Amino acid sequence: MEKEINSTIPENDIPPEVWAILHEFLLGIKDPELDLREPHLKTVFSRIYPFIIFIYALLVVAGLFGNLTVFVYIIRHKLYSEETYTFLLNNVISDIIKCVVVLPISLYVLIIQNWVLGELLCSFLPMIQDIPLHTSTLTFLLLAWDRFRFIRNPNTSRLPALVCTIGTWLTSGCLVLPYPIYIIYIDLGKYSKMNIFQGVGVCTVNLADDMKEYMRGIFLIMYAAPLATISYLFIRISRELATQSSSAVITFQSRCKEKGGRPRTDSHSTTVEFRNARGKFDRSSQYSRSSCSDYDPSRAHYEVHDPDLNVAKEMRTQKFLVTMITTYGICLCPLMILRLARLALIETYDNSGHFDITFAIFVWIAFLPTCSTPLLFAVWQINGSRMERLRGYFRFSNQKFRQSCETVTTAAGTPAAHRSRRCQHSQLQDEGISDTNSFT
Repeated sequence: MEKEINSTIPENDIPPEVWAILHEFLLGIKDPELDLREPHLKTVFSRIYPFIIFIYALLVVAGLFGNLTVFVYIIRHKLYSEETYTFLLNNVISDIIKCVVVLPISLYVLIIQNWVLGELLCSFLPMIQDIPLHTSTLTFLLLAWDRFRFIRNPNTSRLPALVCTIGTWLTSGCLVLPYPIYIIYIDLGKYSKMNIFQGVGVCTVNLADDMKEYMRGIFLIMYAAPLATISYLFIRISRELATQSSSAVITFQSRCKEKGGRPRTDSHSTTVEFRNARGKFDRSSQYSRSSCSDYDPSRAHYEVHDPDLNVAKEMRTQKFLVTMITTYGICLCPLMILRLARLALIETYDNSGHFDITFAIFVWIAFLPTCSTPLLFAVWQINGSRMERLRGYFRFSNQKFRQSCETVTTAAGTPAAHRSRRCQHSQLQDEGISDTNSFT
C-alpha cells in the first residue's frame, strides 16, 4: 500500500526548494475538494471585489475613451507633423495599451488566488506590465530634451520624433528582458497524477536568484533619474522663456524711447503677444511714434527678434506639459516604492491581505494618468474664445458682461480709455492673445 501511494505522488522526486513552495501554497487551501483548475477569489477581496472591479472598469473606460479621442484629434488635424505632438501621440498609444491589456490582466492577477494562466503568461506578464510604463517615461524624457534644444535655439534641428518613439519601445523591451530569469513557474501536474493538479501551476519569484538589485536598478534608471532630468530640463526651459519674455518687453520700451515716445507704465501685469513672422499682426500699432505715446501695457503687442519662436504659445505649452508629467510622476511614485518595499519585507499569511489591498490601490493610482492626460490635452487645445463660450454655458451672466464690454466704445469705434481690465482680458482672449502672467 505504501509503495502504491509513493508511485501516485512521487514526493521523493520533488526538489526540496520546489516542495517548500508547494507546501506553502497548499497551506492556503482549506477545502480538499476545491478544484484548483478554476480561478478562486482571494479571501481579502471576498467582500470588496465589486468595488475594486468597478473602479478599475471606470478607469479603463474613461482612459480608453479619452486617449482614443486624443488619437483621432491628432491624426485628423495632422498635428503629428510637429515633434511635440508626435511624442504625445506615442504616449497616447502607450496609454491605450495600458487600458486594453495591462489593467485587465493586472486586476485579474491581483484578486485571484491560484494561477491558471499558464507558464507563458507567468514569464511574460511582468514584461507586459512594465513596457508601456517605461515607454511613457522615456517619451516624456525625450519630449523635454527636444523642447529644451528648441527653446534655446529655435533654428536648431529637432529630434527625429518618429525614430525616437520607435526607440522608446525597443529600449523598454530590452530593459524588461531579465524578468524571465527571476520568475519561476511550477507545473503541479508534473509532480502529481491527481486530477486537481492537472493544468495548475505556481507562478512566483525564483528563490535561487536575487531580484532586489535588478528592481533597484529599474527604479533608478526608469523612474528616479528620468524624472529628475525632466525636472531640470523644464526648469531651464521656464527660465529661458521668462528671459526671452522680459527681453522682448525691454526691447519694445527702448524702441519707444528712441522714437521720443513716452510709454506708460503701471503696476499691473503686462500682456505680451509674441507673433510669428508668418503670422498676422496690426502693423499700425507696431513701433510707431503714436503707438509708443499711446502705449498701454495691458494691450501692447510685442515682436521678438527671433521670428521662429512664439513665446506666449510656448509658455502655454510648457504649462500643460509640466502638469501632465508632474501628474504622471506623482501617481507612479507609490507603486514604484511599494515594489521595492515588497522585496525587502517578508510576506506572510498574516500580512498578505494588506499587501494585496495596498497593491491594488497603488496600481489604480499609477494608471490614473491615462485619464488625466487626455483631459489636460483637451483643456490645452481650447483657445481663449472657445473657453469663454464654454464658460457661457454655465454662467449666463457672461454673455451680458461681454455685451456691456462691447458697448463701452468711443464714437470713433475705439475702446474707451477707462475700460476695465476684465473687459480688456476678454477681448484679448477673443483675438487669440494670451496673458503671459497666466503661465507663470
